Amino acid sequence: MTFTGDEGSFISEADGVALTKRYQECGINPNRALFLGKEHLLKLLEQDGAKGIRFYFGLKDDEKLTLVAVAASAEGEDLTSLVLNRGFECPDGCAHNSPFYTE
Repeated sequence: MTFTGDEGSFISEADGVALTKRYQECGINPNRALFLGKEHLLKLLEQDGAKGIRFYFGLKDDEKLTLVAVAASAEGEDLTSLVLNRGFECPDGCAHNSPFYTE
C-alpha cells in the first residue's frame, strides 16, 4: 500500500453527527473527543517523508479512551520520533454547543 497524502474523504455534518452520537450513546467510554493543537499537528506533518497522520486508539490508566497520533510515510510506516497525545479531553474541553456533542 502506498499513501499519497490525499487519503480519507470529507463527510456531511449529518453523517458526522450520526457517527459521534452513536458512539456517545453506547456508554463504552466517557471520553468523546481529544483536542490536539494545530502547531503540534503541523510538526507531525512537517517531518521528512510524512504523508499524513495516523491516529491510534489507546486506553489511559483510568481506562478512558484517548488518541495517540504519529505521522505516517507514503509506504505506510509510522514515523515515531514525535508521538502526540495529552490534548484537551472532552467533555471538559468540548464545545458543548457543537452538533457533535451529545449530553
